[in-house]
Amino acid sequence: MNIQSCWYKRICTEQCSENCIRYKLMYSLFKQSNLPEALWNYKSLTCKDKDYQAFKELQAKSDAILNFIEAGNNLYIYSENCGNGKTTWAIRLMYSYFDKIWHKSCFDCKALFVSVPKFLYNCKRSISQDVKGFEELCNLISEVDLVIWDDIGEMKASDYEHQILFQYIDDRINSKKSNIYTSNKNKEQLEDVLGVRLASRIYNCSECIEFLEEDKRGKY
Repeated sequence: MNIQSCWYKRICTEQCSENCIRYKLMYSLFKQSNLPEALWNYKSLTCKDKDYQAFKELQAKSDAILNFIEAGNNLYIYSENCGNGKTTWAIRLMYSYFDKIWHKSCFDCKALFVSVPKFLYNCKRSISQDVKGFEELCNLISEVDLVIWDDIGEMKASDYEHQILFQYIDDRINSKKSNIYTSNKNKEQLEDVLGVRLASRIYNCSECIEFLEEDKRGKY
């Protein structure tokens, strides 16, 4: 850990110190979250008219993130377009949760970021070889307060992939543990790639927020 390169400085109100317990606990939360370090920095979000209502609703979720997670609520953020802030907003919500609970986290894992395509790929790899950290990740999925399922429904799921996703997601929903999904699929498209049973768990058990803006990646 290097306090001089703290990614959290932008929104932290504490005075920087090598003995900063907030830094150490936040670092632990992010390190255990499976979120790539390149995505740790707090990114600005540019709102255009088409997505004003979506941004307003998500900001309200961020402000009340403790209630959202304590209630075991779920959120489906989707758009037909890529690169318009879905994943950034999902991470922002996780960020907000960490900011609220860092002082009582006790260095435990509280939330996970799961890239669904990579997760399914590693599920297959783990059948024939050891995939570093994968078993631990699978065990944590059932335990943590929040899981971000990023890019879910990117491609049509095989029977095996459907079974794996259904098992984890259904278990979390039944246990009243929160999930945030990001996707480029509407309800009908999600049913086509994941099947009606799994799509129903994801879409019908979530509050759904659609982004309408075009791809903004690399423009700001």
